This record gives sequence, structure tokens and C-alpha cells, in this order.
Amino acid sequence: MNAIFIVLVPIVYITLQWAALARMRDGWQVAAVLPAAFMIGALLLLVGGLLTQADLAAAAVIIGLPLATAYLIILWPLHLALSRG
Repeated sequence: MNAIFIVLVPIVYITLQWAALARMRDGWQVAAVLPAAFMIGALLLLVGGLLTQADLAAAAVIIGLPLATAYLIILWPLHLALSRG
């Protein structure tokens, strides 16, 4: 079960993030950019940590990726419900 979770979360995140950035406009696009900005920061921390051989180099990505995915999973229904009109 954990292996499926490890593989599916990045795929779901990338799919939701790409779709959100492509389809959402105005304030919704600002809301869609937030998880991408934080994940870019997490990836920069990962690279810096790997270069300095830090023990917890991947912690930001491991914690941030499911949180960013959950954020987008919540954002999409809100966008669909509130932007119709």
C-alpha cells in the first residue's frame, strides 16, 4: 500500500498542478500557484541538502508533496463550485 502511495502522490500532484495552472484564472490562479511555489522551495532545499549531505534533505519534499496534493484536491472542487455563474 505504501509503495502505491509513494508512486501515486507525485503523479496526482503534477497532474492537478498542471491542470490548475492551465485552467484557473484571476484569483484562482494565484491560489493554484501557491503549492507550486512551495514545492519549488522544497526542491531547492532538497538540492541544497543533497549537496551538503544533510541527513534530512528530503524532509521538505516528503512532507510538502502530500500537503500540496491535498490542497489541490480541495481547491479543484471549490473552483468548480464557485466559479460557475
